[in-house]
Amino acid sequence: MVKIAELTGHTSRVLFMVQIQDGCTVASAAGDKTLRSWNVFGTPEPAKPAPKTNSEPFGHKNIR
Repeated sequence: MVKIAELTGHTSRVLFMVQIQDGCTVASAAGDKTLRSWNVFGTPEPAKPAPKTNSEPFGHKNIR
């Protein structure tokens, strides 16, 4: 494990941290009676649609 960033903002020690369901944000609660949210993982890219596939077996072959 390597430290890649230091989040500053609380004036007292952090008592609790949790990752929010969006997968990008972390919330923290500290002894200074504040809650903070941190966008630590960036904004997620929109999901790309899956490519269409031919459901027929050998549908891509020309059989004569």
